[in-house]
Amino acid sequence: MFDFLKKLWIRITGIFLEAGDDVVSGSPSAVKATYRAAIHKAKNEYQIMFDAVAQLAAQRERTIAELQKIDGEEIQLKQNLEGALVAAEKDPENIKHKQAGERYIKRLDEINLRQDQLNKDLEVQTSKVEEYKLKLTRFQEEIKNLEREMGESVADFISSQQIVQLENRLQGLGQSVEDEAIVAIREKIAKMKAKAKIASELGHTNVEIQDREYAQMGKEKIASTKFEELLKQRQEKAAEIKEAEEKRDLG
Repeated sequence: MFDFLKKLWIRITGIFLEAGDDVVSGSPSAVKATYRAAIHKAKNEYQIMFDAVAQLAAQRERTIAELQKIDGEEIQLKQNLEGALVAAEKDPENIKHKQAGERYIKRLDEINLRQDQLNKDLEVQTSKVEEYKLKLTRFQEEIKNLEREMGESVADFISSQQIVQLENRLQGLGQSVEDEAIVAIREKIAKMKAKAKIASELGHTNVEIQDREYAQMGKEKIASTKFEELLKQRQEKAAEIKEAEEKRDLG
């Protein structure tokens, strides 16, 4: 994508050289036709760029949608985990509460990893979409400049041609009007090339996607340990409350 944009901007600056003999034929219509061809080509290239940016924007929207989906799942899983802890506290002999809690914890760990990756992706995608939108805006301005310059160039060409003809008649030059017009066109092309804008090199942002995998047995052990710790904390807290109540009754 970066190379494509860079080559496109460079191509616009030199697009008039591709017209060949038609540009320097000494005809105002040839000058106008050259500009029209350049404008048409630029608009086609703009549409290609626009479609590419639209695809990136669509990917960004998919990332946002996935984030919203797993955020909702995370909320539900935390509620489920709380319910499993309450149930295990009331019925510690029932193994299904522990198994459910471990399953919720494992899924929450997976969600946390995915959230981290999606947030990184979203940051890069948003940055690139805004960067390319700015470049598209600048490209639109270049096309408008070409359209405006077309009218000015034709007027300048005709005016310059008339001046050359007048000078030839007054000075009795042996050169033909056509030769002088060719020089005028070449000078005009050189001036347009000098005024053309070349986009600066686009920086590359390489995003390294790290792939994290957890062994199934390791995940189960971590989840089991977390569940046991949470359950132990709740039981200790309940025992402390009970002991405090007993002391208050005795006092």
